[in-house]
Amino acid sequence: MGTLNDEIDPPAHPEYHQPSIPTTTPNTGAPAPVPSSPTVEADPNDGDQDDDATSDYESDVSDTTSLNSSLFHYQYENGRTYHAHRAGQYLLPNDELEQERLDITHHLFSLTLNGALCVSKLDAPKRILDLGTGTGIWAIDVGDLYPAAEVIGTDLSPIQSRWFVPHPTPHPFRVPNPRRDTYPPAHRVPSNVRFEIDDATLEWTFPRAHFDFIHARTLGGAIADWPALLRRCHKHLVPGGQLEVSEGRTDFWCDDGSLPADSATSKWLTEFRRLARPLGFDISPKLPGMLKEAGFTDVEFRQRVVPCGTWPKDPALKEIGRWFQIQFLEMALESYSLALFTREGGWTSEETQVLFAKVRKELRSNMFHIYTYTAFVTGKKN
Repeated sequence: MGTLNDEIDPPAHPEYHQPSIPTTTPNTGAPAPVPSSPTVEADPNDGDQDDDATSDYESDVSDTTSLNSSLFHYQYENGRTYHAHRAGQYLLPNDELEQERLDITHHLFSLTLNGALCVSKLDAPKRILDLGTGTGIWAIDVGDLYPAAEVIGTDLSPIQSRWFVPHPTPHPFRVPNPRRDTYPPAHRVPSNVRFEIDDATLEWTFPRAHFDFIHARTLGGAIADWPALLRRCHKHLVPGGQLEVSEGRTDFWCDDGSLPADSATSKWLTEFRRLARPLGFDISPKLPGMLKEAGFTDVEFRQRVVPCGTWPKDPALKEIGRWFQIQFLEMALESYSLALFTREGGWTSEETQVLFAKVRKELRSNMFHIYTYTAFVTGKKN
């Protein structure tokens, strides 16, 4: 097993490592093809023997605690809530379950980066913009890391307000984050961080050449015109400023033939690919070229392996897979598929739930050795 790129080696979690995988093609910065040979070795002792895998998974789930948050004016559909601001623009929900998923996703990205918040090298940034800030957890952490910087997080939903609400007990989410969890409950947002309800796809009110760093994460499927957004980012960065777009690849790969073609998981994946492809969910492979067209230089594309489940032999990948499995089966499977299948695919809510239940049962067994990637696309304004 190799390690992460040398330039991404912060000391926060030195025990986490990633297998070496190709990230860019020489000179062009285009994404390297997904490897066709196995990149992750399966643990022969990790499978559905005596229901151990399922019981371990259920124990992990029971240890997570749902976050409390007040719902404002949202659109209700199939038992979930969605953005009311520009309703229908975004296929993912914004309720408490989705907010918990976003926080677990933040932890997963951090694990794949050895505890770092981004792959970009930042040197005393003065102004940072977080597009699609979600719960605000990344903006809060980066604001704490750079207390002299002004950090602004924008989103379509005002779900960041939960950080301001006092709770009688410490922060309930289990993801270890000593910096954030030591905040007094009423003061979890650093004074240099603020949130705004805004649509990043419209013209910005910020001054031109204003930000040192712009960060966007998991916006695939939410942006209709990526070239326009990237040009806007370029316009509002200072000379020498940096952009980083990070995505979870919305697809799965299997190298060892352990995923049967007649499984419910394969059925779900085939339908998801069919419906999601026109909407641009898996946008990251196309972003390097778009950044260059928008005027960015030093464009790079990097990927990190994220298994689904505890089947890998490597301890670090097993830990990443444990968190991803919870996030995917309990949250993301429905978040990414429910509105997509019912709105675009003509499925009924009942039909989707039956399929989701079968997928959950299969993947809890750890018998299917599937994985995805976190992807990071970076560029600089000259």
